Amino acid sequence: MGEVFRRYWLPVCVSTQIAGPDSDPLRVSLLGERLVAFRDTNGKVGVLQELCPHRGASLAIGRVEECGIRCLYHGWKFSVDGTLLDTPNNRDENFKKRVKATAYPVYEEGGLVWAYLGPADKMPAFTRYAFMAAAADHRVILRVNTKANYLQLLEGGFDSSHVGILHSNVARPGWMETPCSAAPTRPIPPRSP
Repeated sequence: MGEVFRRYWLPVCVSTQIAGPDSDPLRVSLLGERLVAFRDTNGKVGVLQELCPHRGASLAIGRVEECGIRCLYHGWKFSVDGTLLDTPNNRDENFKKRVKATAYPVYEEGGLVWAYLGPADKMPAFTRYAFMAAAADHRVILRVNTKANYLQLLEGGFDSSHVGILHSNVARPGWMETPCSAAPTRPIPPRSP
């Protein structure tokens, strides 16, 4: 299912989690990928693989500054599209052109940051949902972190037959206190030959 989900734009985080320019980066896990989301000085949002391509240090503990995110280990700085902007320990400009952090396409719509994690040649157009057109004060965006498989949660939401049993205390309060009686039965007439 991970391959299927990678063919869609997925919400990565709520926009308010990286609210201001140069705010702290946010560590995110999506489809088994460890990512970092950040908003640069100009307000652009980036979603990169969490580990710096240089020494594998976490960019989630990096600094967002001057239009990029800077790794705290050797100071390498990357833009929202993964371009290597600065390498304090290596001044070779050709080197900087050869190295790039893995970055994912991003949209920020409806109070959410969306990313596409699949192959570039299979990337669909971004889907605009009706709630995105609503004014921000007419929308409520909630984030619920659940240690469960997303597809199982989705399937459970579609499966209305389990609601009356598993969630009976909410869906039908008191149903277990009501005695059950068997429905009257009628004899079945014999079949004629």
